[in-house]
Amino acid sequence: MVEYWDVYDKNGKKKNKTIKRGWVLGQGEYHLVVEVWIRTSEDSFLIQKRSSQKNMFPNMWYCSAGGSVLAGEEPLDGILREVKEELSLKLLPKELKLKRIITETSSIFYIYLCDKIIDLHDIKIQREEVAEVAIKNIDEINKMIDDKSFIGLDYYKSFFDNLGTFKPLNKEEK
Repeated sequence: MVEYWDVYDKNGKKKNKTIKRGWVLGQGEYHLVVEVWIRTSEDSFLIQKRSSQKNMFPNMWYCSAGGSVLAGEEPLDGILREVKEELSLKLLPKELKLKRIITETSSIFYIYLCDKIIDLHDIKIQREEVAEVAIKNIDEINKMIDDKSFIGLDYYKSFFDNLGTFKPLNKEEK
């Protein structure tokens, strides 16, 4: 399936322009990228190893899920779709907390945190996107970043500071 992206300015204002994935953005043009870190306990996170078929960062470990926001989507819709596609997990919008918005090269990243108790057996990965999943603690993830087996985006190490208390929704809140 061909993906189309809306084009934004550096302030995140949508321009009246859509491009096909793979096309080069012009000067001052950006597209939206979403990532979610699913925290499974006070200091552990669900992470994924990207498929060997991926053009960018094949066989590298990555946050729980992420990808580009499609034309017509809002960032929250995009991350809910990516998690469902890549991991077969249905997250609720109220489970996601927007933690950061970062502009890097030609992308504006919306970074979410989700506190959720996960059973790895409930995850059905999309093989074209994901090779495997694991739950790792912050120290293990930082070591993976250092040894370059984890994608090393600039914000990753500082992301774990000041996340607050682990607080998944209970059954009554869902």
